[in-house]
Amino acid sequence: MRRRPAGGSRAKTKAAPEPGAANERLRGALVAANVTIEGLSRRLGVDPKSVERWITSDRTPHARNAHAAAKVLGADPYHLWPRLDERHRSTPAPRDELVACYPTRGAVPYALWRSALAGATAVIDLAVANPLFFVDAVWDLPALLADKAASGVRVRIITPAEGAGSIATLTEVFPSLADVPGLRLATHTGLRADLLRADDDQMVSTPVDGLTPALAPVLHLRRLGPAPLTSGYLTALDHLFATGTPIRAPRLRAVAA
Repeated sequence: MRRRPAGGSRAKTKAAPEPGAANERLRGALVAANVTIEGLSRRLGVDPKSVERWITSDRTPHARNAHAAAKVLGADPYHLWPRLDERHRSTPAPRDELVACYPTRGAVPYALWRSALAGATAVIDLAVANPLFFVDAVWDLPALLADKAASGVRVRIITPAEGAGSIATLTEVFPSLADVPGLRLATHTGLRADLLRADDDQMVSTPVDGLTPALAPVLHLRRLGPAPLTSGYLTALDHLFATGTPIRAPRLRAVAA
């Protein structure tokens, strides 16, 4: 009787891992950014087991989580998940762009305003009608924007025109903005809402008649391709800057004095 080779049948029943089953691009991005699975899960607000499955099973996350994770890791989401475009070929709905909704401005974590600006790598737009809350939320705003502008980020700021009913403009609250090179500053008579744009993230106040600005709801949005909600706000920003009045540095210094 022929002897069965050691471990013969059992060795055959144990399936070998398929090549490419793990997402080595994502694993490498985590290592390069010095971010742990638990750390990424906390930043995204998802279960650590989900992040682990993205790595070990090469699962493609929802577009919102994929773009957010890529931003934390400083990577291209379509490089980390090549099938992302195939999975989300249809146009995202407005609800897909909503990250969070806060009932009042005071309900927005202070750290969120600053972290959004600090994480920008390409574009920062500030349309600020009610700037006083920035004193607490982003107390070092001029220095932060100066660093961003120096690193090549396009920075634009628009505030209400004189006599438009605002208690104070952003350039009056932070007069040293006049000395920050690379900033484009303008005013507009029709500005009522506050809109912060940092790359694909937006913090948008939604004014309500009869409520003070501090009691207006705030939407945290994240752009997903050509989705209509964030695109509408981007169009509004471009309109404000196209029709606003540029602020010259000498005028700003006179206000600061």
